[in-house]
This record gives sequence, structure tokens and C-alpha cells, in this order.
Amino acid sequence: MENILLAIFVWCSSLSDLGFVTSPYFQEQEMSFVYTPGIKIHINAPSEAKFDKNKPTKLVLYALPNGNSTDWTIGKMPAKGDDWHYHIQHIGAQTRFIRAINQEYNFVTVYLEANTKSWGSWRKAEPMRDEKIKETVEYLLSLFSEYHPHIELNSHSGGGNFIFGFMDANSEIPSYVKKISFIDSNYNWDNERYGHKLKKWLETSPDNSLFVACYDDANALLDGKPFVSRKGGTWHRTYLMQRYLKKNMKRLVWNKTENDSIIYFTANDRRIQFYSRKNPERKIYHTILVERNGYIQSIFSGTKYEGIGYQFMGKKTYDFYRQDSIVKPHIFKFPPRRKEAVTGNEFVRQVIGMTAEERDSVAYKEIAAGNIPTLFRQPTYLTDSLQDSKGIWHEVTLCILPDFLAIGTDTDFLRIPMLPLTAQKLANLYEATLPTRKLSDLIHHHSLLKLEPHPMTPDSTMTTIPIFARHDSIIESARQIAGETPGLLIAGHKKDIVITNQMAGEPGRLFIYGWHYPNGQPIQPLSAAHGIGYVDYSHGVRLIRNEVLVDGQLYSLKALLQDPVFYRMFSDEATPMTITSYIPD
Repeated sequence: MENILLAIFVWCSSLSDLGFVTSPYFQEQEMSFVYTPGIKIHINAPSEAKFDKNKPTKLVLYALPNGNSTDWTIGKMPAKGDDWHYHIQHIGAQTRFIRAINQEYNFVTVYLEANTKSWGSWRKAEPMRDEKIKETVEYLLSLFSEYHPHIELNSHSGGGNFIFGFMDANSEIPSYVKKISFIDSNYNWDNERYGHKLKKWLETSPDNSLFVACYDDANALLDGKPFVSRKGGTWHRTYLMQRYLKKNMKRLVWNKTENDSIIYFTANDRRIQFYSRKNPERKIYHTILVERNGYIQSIFSGTKYEGIGYQFMGKKTYDFYRQDSIVKPHIFKFPPRRKEAVTGNEFVRQVIGMTAEERDSVAYKEIAAGNIPTLFRQPTYLTDSLQDSKGIWHEVTLCILPDFLAIGTDTDFLRIPMLPLTAQKLANLYEATLPTRKLSDLIHHHSLLKLEPHPMTPDSTMTTIPIFARHDSIIESARQIAGETPGLLIAGHKKDIVITNQMAGEPGRLFIYGWHYPNGQPIQPLSAAHGIGYVDYSHGVRLIRNEVLVDGQLYSLKALLQDPVFYRMFSDEATPMTITSYIPD
């Protein structure tokens, strides 16, 4: 069996080895994926240049408040028509401020969003959900195991439910948790249920710390009326927490500061802090506790950095670190690649005797589990001016994969041809679409490396895995001769499985197009010569994120393909598309 490619890269232990890609904002490293069942995870780490594998890594797991998306929680610069949720937390900007002040750690913020947008309802949906929270925390810790990690649990509003679920799933709070922060989020506190666990954890190490912030929500008015009972909100729960610890941790010396605005209890050299904002004005300070440098304070409280360059509940100090006002198409939500996942050569040996359907079943499972080379994950942002059916030009940005889907590592991979239904299932899984004929041409036009097509002798072997591997070896030899590394936008080496209006009139057919010469001329015109049960070595699966930026606004690409005006930007056919998928929606 021929090797799929030569190992030309030196293995190095970096976040890119885990599948992180470079963000379009601040060159940060990030990864987004869904952890079963329905836990949306977005990890934001320092840029590759600033992530030092020899430093300890602080993993702050930030459980989102009810009703908030990760985008809203990250925040951005203001733009006309913004949803107000974008401007009430700014955890992304506060994260960057923290990194600028304290460079002793690799500071990583992990955004945790329940698919119900409520950790309370998510926990109640079925039994053993708390065990899933515990499993998620342990998984994230193991993901960073090579980088000297510890965990800090952090939350706002209903996000506190995540922390209490973690405490319920553990007989005691694990030693790898070094800090717990409730930013107006301790609604579920119960002395009998959680008091002993919290007390024991705080006593286990003087380095373990607690930060709790609240306001007098019982005195707040919404539309002129109270909305929290005297004992139903965080004001009362914070009082219960502090009283419990003061009563049961007798060795601690507590300091109290009180004025017209706050009641502030601290202990253990300020490693334990309870901040309670009074509310004679009867305002709602729920989000202001986060917005006014609250995330920064939750990280720096009790450390030498507390109050450096900022004031808790003072003027926002992180505006310089907010991301662009325009939200770009998001990265692909590929999960991390498992270390034990098969390489390209191992995959070839595993499926060599299988039918196309059996082989595709294995390929789908591997790619769905994140067995994708790092260099094939980095999205390319393709920007061009495109004309709609009325002749109006628009600035368009697409998010595409730099190459066809592959299985394996950066040094041992296989670009895997697939049946169209398998390709479509993966596109749907990763919120993507397959290209049209026009988009295939556009990708080739913008490609930094335009390879010559390499057809092989057409015979019965062209649908077999050994020929798939041999053809990929030829592609890799050509790429290496060109002197380019994987990860650049590349085209010309395979045909695209495409979507077309003809799918409506010819169901059950496979549509292929492309395999362009460097001059842009395709070998393969749009063809429906084969049924959906056919695949050969020349086919490739290129994913395009089903988000497109048009004149600064995000749209669904599939929706625009069906629009009578905008479809012409992405399709060269006579009418809008009625079907955009090989699998009916």
C-alpha cells in the first residue's frame, strides 16, 4: 500500500494540534463545537504567538446567563440595528483586558451555552444531566492536560445553575477547581445542600477562592413593580452564603465595609469576597454587575492584580479590546480531534474491503467526531464584489474550507471522496452547504494554489480506496513541488460535488462540476451522469459555511440562493434555487 503523503511537518505540542484555528478577531485561537447533549462550547485562547506552553493555563468556564447566545456574551463594537444583548457583558473584551494585565498564565475563556439557553431547563430535561456537566468539565480539563491547567468556574445569572449542577455531581469539589465566581448568579444556593462542600473546598487550600456579587434585587422595580420576592433572589442567597461560611469557618477573620452603596465582606486575605450592592434607587443592576468590569473583578479578586487599571462597578475600562462591529461568518464547529483517532493510512487499511456505503459510514463517523487535520480546519474568508439579478453590486464574504474534507493528521491524511448523501449529512451537521457551479469557479479564482488536474485511467478501480489514496499521493507530490503547505486555499485537484436547480427535476442524481485547469477552464461541466450511489477518486467535498456576509450583514447562504434577487450572486443559473440540499429539509 502506498503512503498517502510524506510526513513533512515536525510534531509540536500546540493548540493547533488540538484543532484550534485563528479567529478573525485579534488573531486569537478558538474552537467551537457541541458536546452531547446540547452543550455548546466556544473556547477562546491567546494568539499562537502569545500562548506559552510552558506557562500554567487558567481555564475559566463561563456559564452563560439565561436567554443569551455566545455571540451576545462575547460582545462587540456597536452597530446600527444591534440587538441590545451584544452590549451588556463584553466578556470577550474583558478577557483581552485580563490578558494584557496578567501574563503569568495562558488565560482561556470557555463559553458554555445550553441549547435551551437556560441551564436550569437543560438540567431538568432528563436524568443524569448533572453528571454530563461534570463530564464536560473533566473533558475540558483533559483537553488542555499538556498545558498545566486548572479550572475556574464562573457564571452570570442563570449560569449559576451550571456550577450548582457540577457541585451536585461531585461528592466534594475537586482540587483542580481553584476559584468559583457567582456574578449575580447564586439563585440556587442552599445551605444544607452546598454549604459543607463549599466550606470543605475553601479549607482544603488557602489558594482556593470565592467571589460573589449581587445587588438588592428584592428592592428593584420592573415597569414600576417588584419582580423578586424578599427571599427569592441573589440578595438573600448571598446573605445566606456569607452567614453560613462565617458561622462554620471560625478561623477566618472577616472584614466588613459598608457605606451608602455597598456591603462588602472579605476574608482569607481577600480570597473570599461577597459584594452586595445596595439599591435605594430601586434600579436593576443585574447586567451592570458584569458590564462594569465584573468579569475582570471575578478573575482578579484576591490577587495582586485586583484594581490594577480598572475599578469594579466603575467606568468600563475595556472598550479598546472590543471586537469589530461587523460579525463575520463563524468558524466551522469541528470538535477536537481525539489523539487516538485513525490516521489517513490507518483509515485506508480499515475500509479497504468495504462497499462505498460501508466506507462512507466509517468516514462520516470519523469526520463527525472531529478526525480532520488541523490544517484543513482553518477557514478561509473569501471576499469579492458580486452582482445580484438587478445588476446591483454587493460586497460579499464567504467562509470556506481551504481544501476538500480529509481524514487524519496534518502529516498523514486522506482527502476522502464521498457519496453525495454523506457529503450533505456532514454539511448539515456543520451548518454548511455544498458549492454551486458559480461558487466552485469563484473558489478556484481566489485560490492561492491552482494545481493541474491529474486524471487517472478510467476503469473499474477508480471507485476503490487504493486509487483514492494513490490519487491523493499525486496531489501531495504536486503540492510539495509547488512549495506550498496545506492550509492555503487550494483548488484544481478534484471535482466538486455541487448543488444545482437541476436537482429538483432529476432527483436521485449526483451533480459534479469543476476540476479546473490553472486558467480557470473546468474539465468537468455540470454533469448528472451518475446516480447518488456513485463516487470515484476525482470527487471532493468542499464545505461553505451557511453564513454569508453581504454589505456588512450576516445572512443564510441557502436562503439567499432561494431569493429572486440575491441568488445571482452565488448561482449562474436562470432562476433561484428551489432545492439547496441532497437531503430534503
